[in-house]
Amino acid sequence: MKVFNLSLIFVVFSSLYLLCPFVSKSQDISGNEPVAIAYFKAGNYAKALPIFTVLINKLPDNAMYNYYYGVCLIKNNRFDTAAKEALLNAVVDKTPQNCNFYLGNYFQAREDWGEAIDFYKRYKGSKQERKELELDKYLDLCMKRINPFKVIKSDEKKIFIDTSNVNFQEPDEKNFPIPDSLKSEWFNFQINDQLTYHSITDFKSPAAKVLFIKGWIATNKNDSIVKITDLLRKAHEETHNVTARLSLVQRIVDSEQLSYNLLNEREKYFEQVRAKESGYWEKSGADATLNFAREIADREKIKYNQILHETKKTEIVASKVSTEKVATDTTEIETKDDEEKPKASNQDIIVYKVQIGSFPNGKLTADFKTMYAKLSKFRKIEKCTDNWKNEIFTVGKFTDYNDASLLKNQLILEGAKGAFLASYKNGERIPLSQALKKQPGN
Repeated sequence: MKVFNLSLIFVVFSSLYLLCPFVSKSQDISGNEPVAIAYFKAGNYAKALPIFTVLINKLPDNAMYNYYYGVCLIKNNRFDTAAKEALLNAVVDKTPQNCNFYLGNYFQAREDWGEAIDFYKRYKGSKQERKELELDKYLDLCMKRINPFKVIKSDEKKIFIDTSNVNFQEPDEKNFPIPDSLKSEWFNFQINDQLTYHSITDFKSPAAKVLFIKGWIATNKNDSIVKITDLLRKAHEETHNVTARLSLVQRIVDSEQLSYNLLNEREKYFEQVRAKESGYWEKSGADATLNFAREIADREKIKYNQILHETKKTEIVASKVSTEKVATDTTEIETKDDEEKPKASNQDIIVYKVQIGSFPNGKLTADFKTMYAKLSKFRKIEKCTDNWKNEIFTVGKFTDYNDASLLKNQLILEGAKGAFLASYKNGERIPLSQALKKQPGN
């Protein structure tokens, strides 16, 4: 019995020793998880931070380490990319819900009000938890565009996690299948204001590469689901049997929910990718970033020249069809006496846009919906309705024909196979041949 009591006392004192945040100064805290958690729970984030820095560098994929580390950075007013990266890693793995709250803190401190509000609203904690975190106060300040945080510039060498150098397993065919289409795919994935990646080989962080592949796979799965859902909707419209219609409705709802989940999953992956790659370039420095941006720009020029050569015939055909259609539509206007037309002035503005779709009465095809979902991730797509009730979808707005042509060729690469140039003068559609006559140098 005495032996048992002594053992019990030893266990109790050992637990107190580990849980107490103010243990002996000589204690070795390097990588000591219980001590780090004890500091964290006691609100001593300054002492918890260096320990979690050691832990997360050892196990960068541990969701809880990412959570603790990210919160510690926020609590120490260190709103570096490292904080965002860690918290996003935690969010994807569904760690404590208040990850969203601290991501709201991060974006509010960076004065990115839209993102901050979005993450604050994602937090679904209880009333008591919301009160403890003062969520409503921060959300109200954010709505008023008030930044209550004092941002401290961190020593990146001491606290930043270099995810490009940790022991992360490189993706390969056996452990993580890479889609064949992605190996040679030319895409546009914006990392930051300076860098837009075009190839899977552009990624510097192996972790970011894997996450991008996961996001890409989620996108392809969603594209398939969108096609299936469109078929289900069509079947629903054509079926009069009540039982069959109810069954189809349920399948449509299930498909839409699955699509929603996949898109959310994809956006989380892509946000993490941007965080990891931004972190890499922050550590590499401005000169390295600029040199890589120049390298990308050189590749873009080569690619665009290749496309110009390969699609020249397509461009001529598309332009001819466009010109004939617009000429037919505007025959009555063009046959009026010249005296009735306002004379051209220096204020006449000709704009080129890349048209990627036109649909009578807005009835989009399944293939276009799939392409739209893919392009809209990276591109701003404008929609308008013409005088004949056709819904027109365009990308870009240029005053220079060559710039517009480059975008058109890029969009063809991205899947908009029938893309062609459309021209407008003072907001009104005009034949491309007419616009080109006014192009400088013609």
